[in-house]
Amino acid sequence: MNTALLSKVGWRLLHDDVSLWSKFLRSKYKVGDSQACNWLVTKGTWSSTWRSIVLGFRKVVFPGLSWVLGDGKQINFWGDRWLLNVPLSESATRDLPANWKEIKVSDVWRNGAGWDLQRITPFISEKTQLKLMSMVVDTVTGARDMLSWGECSDGRFTVKSAYSLLSRDMVPKQSMGAFYLRIWRVVAHEKVRVFIWLVVNQVLMTNVERQRRHLGDSGLCTVCKSGDETILHILRDCPAMAGVWTRLLPPQRRQVFFSQSLLEWIYSNVGDEKEIGECPWATIFSQAVWWSWKWRCGNVFGENRKCRDRVRFIKDLAKDVWVAHKKLLASLSLVVRVERMIAWIPPMVGWFKLNTDGASHGNPGLATAGGVIRDGEGNWCSGFALNIRICSAPLAELWGVYYGLYIAWERGITCLELEVDSEMVVGFLRTGIEDSHPLSFLIRLCHGFLSKDWLVRVSHVYREANRLADGLANYAFSLPLGFHLFASSPESVNLLLLEDINGPARPRNVRL
Repeated sequence: MNTALLSKVGWRLLHDDVSLWSKFLRSKYKVGDSQACNWLVTKGTWSSTWRSIVLGFRKVVFPGLSWVLGDGKQINFWGDRWLLNVPLSESATRDLPANWKEIKVSDVWRNGAGWDLQRITPFISEKTQLKLMSMVVDTVTGARDMLSWGECSDGRFTVKSAYSLLSRDMVPKQSMGAFYLRIWRVVAHEKVRVFIWLVVNQVLMTNVERQRRHLGDSGLCTVCKSGDETILHILRDCPAMAGVWTRLLPPQRRQVFFSQSLLEWIYSNVGDEKEIGECPWATIFSQAVWWSWKWRCGNVFGENRKCRDRVRFIKDLAKDVWVAHKKLLASLSLVVRVERMIAWIPPMVGWFKLNTDGASHGNPGLATAGGVIRDGEGNWCSGFALNIRICSAPLAELWGVYYGLYIAWERGITCLELEVDSEMVVGFLRTGIEDSHPLSFLIRLCHGFLSKDWLVRVSHVYREANRLADGLANYAFSLPLGFHLFASSPESVNLLLLEDINGPARPRNVRL
């Protein structure tokens, strides 16, 4: 975990050349780029802090680095990780020529023609070729290649993903996921659930633990003076709590309850949803565990307040928590959904409407896109279908948007309504995206069209209002790979075109 945290500092150092701390480290340790790693060679003059940061570089940052394609001038086509989860050299179908290992992506791209497949295809599989065909080098906006974090789908570095990368090759450990899930599902205050999680991980500072660490002279319980103060003793077996548990539990459950080990005891009780009194046993149990520790600490530090009936106190607390939980659920269930009739709506007078959609058999998988431009009367102006090869669903959606904008601009349209049924894509088009995001290369190209001298309104629609574009995207699966332009409606989608103009609206339950 420490290495994962330190790797975050290394990641920031690669991207931050403005902050004072970054300038200082870059200058003192001659930090270079990610492809020239001679600055990582260990030197005796390094400080312990820098050694730790370099450890994060070596074990996490560089193994997890990926690239987002821009102009292709920085990315090593075979040696860098940019298209697949591994460098292309590791998935090559045959040995590469010695002088090919330093080829840049821009070296195998031909403006106006695309990839130089004659040079590439002998060394890559058919599946890799299909993925390659869904990518383009940006020679329009001049955007540079950007470093990205390959362990997250959005390209952002997180300590969680760094730790996952580090622990990937470790010896498998017993999964505690189901155990922790039970804890987080208990109806209790967050602090109570966190405390139970600490109990499960056995990190409470009991007298036995203090003695083990040579922080105390005795492991004896300070309350009962008759047993070692372990976690289980404090929470269950100490006479101060044993009497409370005896009164809380039905007689038939007491024998098993007091005979279980710590983890068995926690696991079985936090998952018990049987109601005792007016709330689930798991809620009562969690409150009692929490207060057993609080009462113990109060005894140690002399801060205990008088409580006439601890059993009644715990039951009342549990009841209050349960009632509050039910009220919260009731308020959440008040989210109202109403049925609305959804249909395609023609654009305003003088405007044209572009509907686009993407389709993917898997994510990533075989993907297509389609789109149609119609006038104010719903007449077909232009349409297209695109068989993309292999890519993710969001990328397919964006390819549909890009080609739709391209066709609309080439037709000289000056007022355009763009409708997409993906809220995520609409968000990307409206607010932009970070340069490290794997989809940023295509977002830049779309924004290049949106920033031209015309009016474009981008909006989200439901699928019921985007059926024609969806039909074109699905029709593209039956077409050869590549782009197909339609001056008139293909026969397979004629019915959808007519239904958009004359057909009835379709019902959909929408949230108010």
